Amino acid sequence: MADKTKNIGRFKRLLFRVMGPALSQWVIRQMLRKKIDGSTTSLPADLSRSAEILFILPADRIEMIFQMENLFAIAGRYKDSNLTFVCPAAHAPFVSTLKNSRLMKFNPAEFSLYGAEFNKLVAELSVKSFDICVSLERRCTLAHLYLIGLCRAHLRIGWDAGNSYPFLNIRLVASDREGVSEWERNLEAAKILEADVESRPRWGLQKSAAEEVAQILSENKLKKDPALICIDLASLESACGKEWCAELMKALKSASGLGRFCVFGGMDDEGRQPKEAPFPILPPMSVPKTAALISYTDVVIAGFGPMFGLSQISSKSKAVPILSKSHAAQYCKKNERVMPVVFSEKPGQDDVKTVIRMPVVFSEKPGQDDVKTVIRNVKQILSVSVGGSDAAERTPAAPTPPTAAASSTSSTSSTSAGQQRSGGAARGGNQSQQRGYDS
Repeated sequence: MADKTKNIGRFKRLLFRVMGPALSQWVIRQMLRKKIDGSTTSLPADLSRSAEILFILPADRIEMIFQMENLFAIAGRYKDSNLTFVCPAAHAPFVSTLKNSRLMKFNPAEFSLYGAEFNKLVAELSVKSFDICVSLERRCTLAHLYLIGLCRAHLRIGWDAGNSYPFLNIRLVASDREGVSEWERNLEAAKILEADVESRPRWGLQKSAAEEVAQILSENKLKKDPALICIDLASLESACGKEWCAELMKALKSASGLGRFCVFGGMDDEGRQPKEAPFPILPPMSVPKTAALISYTDVVIAGFGPMFGLSQISSKSKAVPILSKSHAAQYCKKNERVMPVVFSEKPGQDDVKTVIRMPVVFSEKPGQDDVKTVIRNVKQILSVSVGGSDAAERTPAAPTPPTAAASSTSSTSSTSAGQQRSGGAARGGNQSQQRGYDS
């Protein structure tokens, strides 16, 4: 029976490949025509009675991290609703602690139309109905669109990949806007759903994860005396090269009075643990343990990667990221807790100085003196926490989960204001049924 089901699935996938994307989408649309709610959608809508909300989470880990504040804001707005998450198994720790949450996990590597993972999700979703569907996957495939159409939600919001209507009736259109970061752009979904994007909901972590991290730090004799600084060496080597990172580590080791250093061992499913470093190298960690480590850390020095993203969610740790100009503009929060070192090509020793001093932008390949700048940035950002009002929270008596801080520079929530700010436009079909948001 299992072999017969697999053969049928293979035949259907082959048939859809032969038909091509446009015809395949039309076929799926006809198959789900009785389930897709085609009634008019207008905003603002009465969303207070939304009891069942479905989230389809992105497969990419970095994208998932930069959607966290958006998720926190929506979950805070609908805290009494039942939240169902269709998510990659590796992303389960991000949402498993949310109230009234139910997880439908799948393996992204095997997720395709009429594949085993797809059929499992269809079986679970086909017996449920939802009031709202929020798709946070930017790379929507036919399989994702099928799940969106299957959920029977009246309000279906998500990123438009050019093929989403009528599956999504409120579409977010991704377009670059100067001065708007990825954090702010992702909050558009929360604004449309009338969530408070200025709230500061907590991201609760497992107590066991925090205790394990505290034990690891104790075994490596790492204390906040005067500060604990964590270096994501793997992401830095990927962005800046091993030679420059060696100069940075040498400069940090010789810098006096900064605090104690440790090297992040990477995520436990990435296999990127550094082999050599002048500071203690921590073991690879899961998502909850990584977040707990950040909550114990005063400053995170990192390149572009999960550690950089998570450090900006925490309300306790500060970050000195070393980023390309494009990554800094797109992914850096604009607040006093983040002091980036920005380069156009590969960083040089002058950037090492920048990490410790002030944000700086290089128009060409930096030199070796830039390493000192890294140190000056660390000193400056530490001076805020060590001498400032939050000095007391730097030494927790017991492991405490980090706080997720939701922030935004815009408070627009109505349809007209959202369209005016974003410049979005409806694409095809009935304009009252679909609205495009340029976010």
